[in-house]
Amino acid sequence: MIAAVTILIVTISAASAAGDHAVGQGGNGEFFMAAIPDGWQALPRATEAQQTSAEWLPPGQTVENWTDMITVQVFPGWAEGDVSIFLDGLADIYKQNCEVSGATPLLKDQVNGFLTGFRLINCTRDLTRNSGEVSLFRALIGQSAAYLIQRVFRVPEFEIGAKPVTDEAMIQAYSSISSVGACKLNSKQYTCADWDTILAKLNNKPSVIVIKAPN
Repeated sequence: MIAAVTILIVTISAASAAGDHAVGQGGNGEFFMAAIPDGWQALPRATEAQQTSAEWLPPGQTVENWTDMITVQVFPGWAEGDVSIFLDGLADIYKQNCEVSGATPLLKDQVNGFLTGFRLINCTRDLTRNSGEVSLFRALIGQSAAYLIQRVFRVPEFEIGAKPVTDEAMIQAYSSISSVGACKLNSKQYTCADWDTILAKLNNKPSVIVIKAPN
């Protein structure tokens, strides 16, 4: 399954409709921006506290019954770290909690000069909840923090070699974590362009916030 999906996501890239935008603040004027599919709803959060993660669910799903989720996180301690080590660590966590887990080779790219890495990780059975899981991760390494967007499918337990998520769903999922950007305010190298006015109003403390994209 992993090999087939890797071929699909490398050769096909589709644009997804934008609803909310997640903005990860790393500090020192550095930002990570991710477009969330239209209609997806952010889960409630404590608005008074700085939070370094946020989650979204598609229409009709709830915290109790979700099968599809997008998560955006900020990791201030991973500034200028190694994206390979970062994603290897995620794969190790899956190995500890899964009956059998597997991961695709790391795919590296750049966004506005920032290094990114992509990896698909699956879990035939999560030992904590007796369900399977298929997750797509894209990490971006900044000068002030690391940023991660994840698309996760919760599925029934499955056997090695099975395909618990359709190719079409995987292509859409890859698209949903590909609409990302990163920049630094007042930087000619990592310009924020149309986002300057919006980002300049934020508090610049490590966190993930939910905003509307500029027109």
